[in-house]
Amino acid sequence: MGWFSLSALLIALAAALFVLFRLYRRGLLMPVARTPLDEITRGIAPFTDIHLPKGKGPFPVVILLHGCGGVRPNMATYARLANDLGVMAVVPDSNSFHGIDYEEALETVCSGAKLRASERAGDLHAVLELVRQNPQADPEQIILAGWSHGSWTALEALALARAGQPPGSLDKAPSDGLDGVKAVFAMYPYSGFPARSRRLPWPPDIPVKSLLVRGDTICSDADSVDVFNRQIKWGADVTWRYVENATHAFDEPDHHPTSTLVFDPEVAKIAHAAFQDFLSRHLNLDHGSAD
Repeated sequence: MGWFSLSALLIALAAALFVLFRLYRRGLLMPVARTPLDEITRGIAPFTDIHLPKGKGPFPVVILLHGCGGVRPNMATYARLANDLGVMAVVPDSNSFHGIDYEEALETVCSGAKLRASERAGDLHAVLELVRQNPQADPEQIILAGWSHGSWTALEALALARAGQPPGSLDKAPSDGLDGVKAVFAMYPYSGFPARSRRLPWPPDIPVKSLLVRGDTICSDADSVDVFNRQIKWGADVTWRYVENATHAFDEPDHHPTSTLVFDPEVAKIAHAAFQDFLSRHLNLDHGSAD
């Protein structure tokens, strides 16, 4: 190796060490602590909003899992759409629970540096426990609905549960697993590395429906289609449809000022209708039964 090559190697190593040091200082290389489920359940409870429909429970439930930026106003829209059908909407704020604000979330959660789906799946199991403990909820009728990072989280939970593996934040696999979960509604999910759905099958008895954005530049729709086709070969019940001429998160009206994502109210209506149709099909509602 010549002097020039050795110098270049040393410079590259120094740069890599500098990057690793900065990541360490920001806490991005710290291992995720494995915690008992009841501890996470107590912790996330104050960061979980419950939207009740009119009438007397117990109500069927949909858990709304926000995107990487955290709980945005579109979650209230979907909660209202659920309530209109007589469905309780449960909205956990994982980012706030983990002490991550909006600006930090855009830099770290959206980049995959913090709070990856395996860790956040522990939050999901904690929220399932909150639902099971709530006397106004029907624990046998639960839908998981996710947006982007939230969809990744829901699908990660499916893969881990089928494999009998605990989420990255839990000390052991939950004893109740995904009991009561009837189906998953996944809006423009992340399906790239390191999503476990790429290599672990989902439970065959929990149908998955997804809405994808054609040419999605944030969460590759091609990656998701590859995963969906693989899951179908493994026996999963998966369907999907595309929305055209839209960006990722087209149904979110309050993007960051520097974002290239665009809210499209007309395309959002397609998602709203698909969401309500999905709940109607997979939950026993007062006005009709699931088919």
